[in-house]
Amino acid sequence: MKMISLLLLILSSCLCATFVVNVTQSSYEAEENHSITLEWTFTTEPDSCLSFEFMIFTLITENKKVSVLFHEHGGVEVSQSQDKQFAGRVQSDKELLKDGRIKLHVSKLRINDSGLYLCEIQTDCGYGSAACQLIV
Repeated sequence: MKMISLLLLILSSCLCATFVVNVTQSSYEAEENHSITLEWTFTTEPDSCLSFEFMIFTLITENKKVSVLFHEHGGVEVSQSQDKQFAGRVQSDKELLKDGRIKLHVSKLRINDSGLYLCEIQTDCGYGSAACQLIV
């Protein structure tokens, strides 16, 4: 189910040109038991996208396992969709949204936290996504 939703979201990105998500750094390295903050930026038409329909951050590991780290829909965090291994270890800094930025903080890093971190955002202007690699 998660994989199908992810694929549909990626396919829908082809239809939206006014909203672009970029990763500020393509790869990160961190030590086990430390913390890291990953950051994405997004661009929109000036003053046009005021409503965030959803944000979702997922981890795709080397063996293709997909885990939800953080999910927000309509401004409300959907904690039941979060993978249990990230409970209490992930926070999103949403205060930066108005500046065109979003940060994801992951604490108490584990070796199996390594992989591709995907940020997907849907606004009233469209959909955008970007990914970065983390090696723990």
